[in-house]
Amino acid sequence: MNFYNEFNTFMESKKYALNTIGKHIKNLKTFLNYALAEGYTNNQKFKSNDFEVLKEITTEIYLTDAEIKEMFEKDLSKYPEVELARDIFLMGCYTGQRISDYNGLSENDIIEIDGYRYFEIKQKKNKKFHRIVNCPITKEMQEIMDKRHNGKPPRRIAEAILNDYIKQVGQMLEWYTLVKCEYTKGGIEYSEMIPKYDLIKSHTARRSFCTNKYKAGMSVFDIMLFSGHTTEKEFYKYIRIKDQERAAHIVKSGFFNV
Repeated sequence: MNFYNEFNTFMESKKYALNTIGKHIKNLKTFLNYALAEGYTNNQKFKSNDFEVLKEITTEIYLTDAEIKEMFEKDLSKYPEVELARDIFLMGCYTGQRISDYNGLSENDIIEIDGYRYFEIKQKKNKKFHRIVNCPITKEMQEIMDKRHNGKPPRRIAEAILNDYIKQVGQMLEWYTLVKCEYTKGGIEYSEMIPKYDLIKSHTARRSFCTNKYKAGMSVFDIMLFSGHTTEKEFYKYIRIKDQERAAHIVKSGFFNV
């Protein structure tokens, strides 16, 4: 416990975010569990509740269907690299995949089932479960490929570049609405107002897909077929849906005589 406390203090002195500290503690516990299982130690102090993996719910946004449509229709022909990043990001919005799966799709991933075209994606994060997802190629996705990429999916770019460019797209679209962001860094709690465009990142695409499909009435079970979430608990934590919206979703599902 002395080490645990000193390690936390050290990371706070480096101004690490609370979730980053938690990630390192989680990795440490993985090694300690292995050491215990392999007989290198019999010290089980790390199993104590006090040896806690610290975490907090951070502020994450999603783009509405209307905002995604606005991004789709934005003329970015003067900025080809920004346009490419936008196109890749939209592929994530339409497929619901992680960036490791939607950035760098290939024409070899395209299959046909009953007359409809799909991307057959072997999800990289779910390799041990051999998770293969068939994502329908929407009209918007096909238009993106046909208009700017010779009928193929957009080529892959580095995630850091995509994150930078996609914020620029949000700025061009004047998404200046301020979002309250609360977080802990270096052991200090912060609260600040950040424009929505500056909160867009690669992962926003998948979160937007899940949230919009949920609000449209698609069942959680069906959304999870595409998103790769393994439990409903994790799914609800992920989309950060408001209680009012969740209640409305349940009512629309027909479980009440209203």
